[in-house]
Amino acid sequence: SDCAALSFGELRGTVKQWVMASPGSNPYAKANLDWALYGFMVPHCLIRLYTEKFIDAVEGVRKMQEQNGTVPVAAAEAFLEWYMEYYYDFVHHHHDIEELNFFPWINAALKEKGLSAIPQKVGVQHEGLMKSLNGFKERLGELVEASKAGASGRGKRSEILATLSRDVREFSKELVEHLDEEEANVVPLIRQGLTEGEMMKKEEEIVQALGLGGAKKALPWIMEGLTHFDPTPTKEYARKFYNNVPGPLRLAMWASWNSSHATQNKGVVEALGSSETPVKGGACC
Repeated sequence: SDCAALSFGELRGTVKQWVMASPGSNPYAKANLDWALYGFMVPHCLIRLYTEKFIDAVEGVRKMQEQNGTVPVAAAEAFLEWYMEYYYDFVHHHHDIEELNFFPWINAALKEKGLSAIPQKVGVQHEGLMKSLNGFKERLGELVEASKAGASGRGKRSEILATLSRDVREFSKELVEHLDEEEANVVPLIRQGLTEGEMMKKEEEIVQALGLGGAKKALPWIMEGLTHFDPTPTKEYARKFYNNVPGPLRLAMWASWNSSHATQNKGVVEALGSSETPVKGGACC
């Protein structure tokens, strides 16, 4: 069909600003990259990439405050909106899927074959990470109110941003360690207890469960993360994910979803990282 004819190369042609990870900073550059690890790469690449952008945004807004003595209300509101609509929503949703769907499914397959279950500490780590995410939501809400206070909120803004700078960096360290640990501990169990076909079917089920609104947000975002970290010269794993997306959704990505991602998500957080107030463009569909 015409939808299926939209190639991976054409997709990349519509997204001009994807930046590739250097081998030294790429956790997948020397990994045993196969179908089992690929299942974790799909969400983890996105989280790794945008946690760095989250840090950059905090530092960019902090620089606004330090240089100008103020944070525009529009910038503070855009930061909170981006955080809740994109980063918080995706990381929260990802952990819920793991705990309520993906990990129980893996454990059932392992139990059936008499193999050890996923270590319980993985779920405990999720609780600590979610506590941090909820704390950032509160701090960013406080930043909006302190920005509305004008000159009288200057000290409060500086205090909030200093706290965010420290806590988001610590959170990033803990989160990346958690992702690394999941990949190190769970992927070998997947190789033992499941087949590539079973994993592909489960991944398709999870993507379909996103619904149209979730797919609009997640698919271009996943493609950016995968393309950034995929260490293969031909972007084999990014291409694999894209080719498994149903043709009509690929057409939607090409027609409007990529531009929506570029303005509503990527453009907002990168503007904040450059100490600029985001200008959010409209996107249809």
